[in-house]
Amino acid sequence: MFEKMVLAGVGLICGSLACDLRRCKLVREIVGYGRSESNLKLAKKKGIIDSYFLRPEEFPGGVDFLMMGTPVETIVPLTRAFLPKLEPGCIVSDVGSVKGEIVRGMEKLLPKNIVFVAGHPIAGSEQWGAQAARENLFVGHRTVLTPIKTTDEKALKKVATLWRKVGADVEIMHPDVHDQVLGVISHLPHVLVYALVNALERTHLKGVDLKSYCAGGFKDFTRIASSRPELWRDICLMNRKALGRSLGDYIKYLEQLNRWIKNEKGALLEKEFARAFAVRAEIP
Repeated sequence: MFEKMVLAGVGLICGSLACDLRRCKLVREIVGYGRSESNLKLAKKKGIIDSYFLRPEEFPGGVDFLMMGTPVETIVPLTRAFLPKLEPGCIVSDVGSVKGEIVRGMEKLLPKNIVFVAGHPIAGSEQWGAQAARENLFVGHRTVLTPIKTTDEKALKKVATLWRKVGADVEIMHPDVHDQVLGVISHLPHVLVYALVNALERTHLKGVDLKSYCAGGFKDFTRIASSRPELWRDICLMNRKALGRSLGDYIKYLEQLNRWIKNEKGALLEKEFARAFAVRAEIP
C-alpha cells in the first residue's frame, strides 16, 4: 500500500503497527524517528524499522506515509518541522488520543497536496517503548478515524483499509465527539487512578505501610497509573474541556455518595451499587 513510511515515535502503538504492516507486506520500507537513539536502535534490532533518524532536517526523501505517534502536544509542531521535507501526495496520519485540536492544527498547517487523516487506535496498555511492540495488538479493537469535510476521500479510504488489514474495526467519528467519548472512557479514569494512588501515598497510619496491603482489586484498578506521566499530562491539557466536564460530573456524584454514606442511606447506596453492577455487566 505504501513504498516508504516514517514512524515518528516508535513505541507500543506505532511499533506494533509497524510489526503488522511488515507481516502483512503493506509497506516496503519503514524509517523511525524519535528522541531516544537507544529505543530506535532496539526497534531496528527487533526488525520493527529498517533505519532511523534523530533530527527533523534528516527526514528522508520518497516518503508517501507519515505516521505521528509522539505525545499529542508535539504532533502538530513536529509535523511543522518535517513539512519542508514532505513531498506532494504524502499522507499524514496519527494515533493520538485527542483529536479536535490536532485536526484543527493540521488543517491550518498542511498544504492541499499533503493530506491528513486523523486516527486513534483504542488499544494498548501502560507499557511504552519499542520493547512493548507486538504483532496483532489491534485485532478486535476499534480504530477511530476522525475526518472533516475537507479530508481527502481517497486518503481516508486508504488509511481505513490499512487499519482493517491489521485487524482493527474502523469507525468514523467527528473529532469533537471522539474527544467527548475518550474524555469519559479513558482520560477520566486515568485522572481518577492517579489521584487514588496519590491519596494512598498521602494517607499515614503509624506503623503501617499501606502499599504492602494492596491486593488484586487495588492493583487491577490502578494499573494504568504506570502510564507515562508526561504523556497523560499533555492529554489532560489538550482535552481539558471534555475532561473538565466529565471530571466535574464525577466529583458531584462522589459528593452525593459521600453524603449518603455520612447519613447512613444504605438503601440508596445499594441501589446505586446495583445499578453499577448491571451497567458493568453490559460492557463487552
